[in-house]
Amino acid sequence: MEAKSLIPRHIAPDLNQVRIAIVDCARQLRYTARNVPGTDAATSKISEPSAPQPGFPRPPLPQFLGSMGHLADSLLETAETYAGHAIPPLQDHWKEPVSLDVELESLAHCADDTKLVQGYSAIYYAAAKRFILGAGARDVLIFEHRINDAFLAFCSGADRVPAVAGADALRASSDTFAKLTLALINRRPIRSARFDELPDVLAPWWLIAEPNAYVFVLLGLIGCAKSVCPASLPGDPDDTLHLAADIVGSRESRLRAVLRANNVERALQQEFAGIVKYL
Repeated sequence: MEAKSLIPRHIAPDLNQVRIAIVDCARQLRYTARNVPGTDAATSKISEPSAPQPGFPRPPLPQFLGSMGHLADSLLETAETYAGHAIPPLQDHWKEPVSLDVELESLAHCADDTKLVQGYSAIYYAAAKRFILGAGARDVLIFEHRINDAFLAFCSGADRVPAVAGADALRASSDTFAKLTLALINRRPIRSARFDELPDVLAPWWLIAEPNAYVFVLLGLIGCAKSVCPASLPGDPDDTLHLAADIVGSRESRLRAVLRANNVERALQQEFAGIVKYL
């Protein structure tokens, strides 16, 4: 006989939101603790003879934040241990080239397929992290469960995904990926990216100032192009990311204006369609 859950069904969604909040908080604590300027220097001074420093003594902030980092690690481990339906860890998927092979037909009917949604979330997480780190960032913090939530929100509404069948494949594809792109931008899964040097061609200021808008417009454009004209893109996934980055960079002012338009969904759909038609 199947054992029944001890958690009342009517409060299960609330408990899930608490779990997400705990994981979100723990990761933010851990990131803050490990990325405070001066922490590494303070750690190295423990094993070296201390020299008298002029002026006021510095407060023991790095040591305190180090303790908070350990606490955050424990909190994160505990939260994910007790989360029965937590998303699998995706931290290592970005180390290999990431191909954004997202089928339009399956994307239009993925609301009831949890594994498919998580698989697409993993692809988008890995591609975003690989691109940002490849653009010169030293570190990046991305909450993968927010990407998953964006996919679920996008797929759950029947009126959000257009019918794929039909002659106008470009319109269906650009409409789908425009809506998905906006859903990802609204969730703001990319929390921060650290650049130690000034950005180069592959890391424009838009990536530093608004990483969510920049990266997910880029990935949405790739997804739209792959579903309509895959032969127009390079065979290597990293070269595809670089090509899309060049296109987005060349149309930066136009795309930023599109994201501020009154009917942003329609404007982004038209922009994706225009770029893919050119390709």
